[in-house]
Amino acid sequence: MSHLIAATFRFGTAATRGWLESDDDGLIVALGSGEPPRRPDADFDDGLLFEAGDFNAHSHPEQSLYTDLVDRRWDLATWCRHTIYRFSPHLGPDEIGLGCLRAFSRMLAQGVTSVAVSYYLHGRRGNELDRAVIAAARKSGIRLLFGRMNYDRTSPGAYPAKAASQAAYFESPQEARRAYEELKDEESDTITVAPSLHSLHGSSKEAIVEGLRLAWRDGRPLQFHLSEDSQDVDIALKEQGLRPLAFFDSLLRSGQVPSLEPLFLSDCCWIDDDERAIIAKRGMKVVLDGRMNDRVRTGEADLPALLARGILPWLGTDGEASNDDLSVTGERRHLARRWQLDEGFVEAMSRRPFPMGKGTVGPLAVGAFADVVGRRKGLVEEVLVGGRPVLSRGRHLSLDVEREIEGPLKEAMERLDGTVPRA
Repeated sequence: MSHLIAATFRFGTAATRGWLESDDDGLIVALGSGEPPRRPDADFDDGLLFEAGDFNAHSHPEQSLYTDLVDRRWDLATWCRHTIYRFSPHLGPDEIGLGCLRAFSRMLAQGVTSVAVSYYLHGRRGNELDRAVIAAARKSGIRLLFGRMNYDRTSPGAYPAKAASQAAYFESPQEARRAYEELKDEESDTITVAPSLHSLHGSSKEAIVEGLRLAWRDGRPLQFHLSEDSQDVDIALKEQGLRPLAFFDSLLRSGQVPSLEPLFLSDCCWIDDDERAIIAKRGMKVVLDGRMNDRVRTGEADLPALLARGILPWLGTDGEASNDDLSVTGERRHLARRWQLDEGFVEAMSRRPFPMGKGTVGPLAVGAFADVVGRRKGLVEEVLVGGRPVLSRGRHLSLDVEREIEGPLKEAMERLDGTVPRA
């Protein structure tokens, strides 16, 4: 059964009174201006301006657990020491679920209707913690691309908390493949599961080859932290004698992987122009986490150089505890200001179609998901995902944020802060 809404929609810079019809899968089957073809199921007043919801193209939602504990002055190594390496081995499904519920509810309130999650805190528990992330997405109503990351390297000589964390993340590529295959039973019209890899310092060559083969076979994007900091370049040069993108290209040219097109590369702070040429030639995707990179001082992606190669990146926020918030609008403003770009251009770039499940996210178009946000005087008031209401009048319909998230999360983190030794 189709669902029809009437509202004032923004297409580009123009605001037009019109209508949108979606099907049972949440896909837009028709849209137009003027009077709807039949009586709408919902008719929103003209004080609300609707547009496509934002796609947060890179996120670690469980890190919202740490938002109230961090110091903005920390660099990445210090941040990791006091957050993920201190706490992650001690987190169970309740804590993971609370952190993700906080993140997803805040994303929706900031106009984000779909998110790509990179998740590697498996805790040697198979998919128990992974399912907690997916359950949080389902409860919140957000659309989720769940990248189940394979982390199969450890750091020799790591301090105890870091070593314990990496041991908790560790899975062989074979274990990761079996867990990914099993987790696909969680898929639905709003949940898509994909294989994923961590980075050159977290994923072996064997894991990279296996992940690319799986992603190509299943037609899924393969999320990968690429050159977020300079150590990944050092690792590639030491182990392969090549820079990171040249190493990937060698896997393709030698026939070890069928394609590099599934790769969805985040950060790309320490790549050179030859590597940008490889990204463009091989059809890889890029997502930038500009505010996070700036805050924890990992480096900076050269956006003009990417654009010069015809590479149009999507935008992500990484984790809330290493960023100002989870707003993609904030990422757009940051990049426009930093590189003196027109905000309209940056917005159009970040709203390009991205395949997810049976449709795409990003724009308002037939074949895309009916994920829309209604703002009144710039503030998010109504959110529909797949044509179904998730927020109304600024309130979450399936969540009592204070009672179900903030209160229990505060208690959980106070308990952990008092019992887990400092790293």
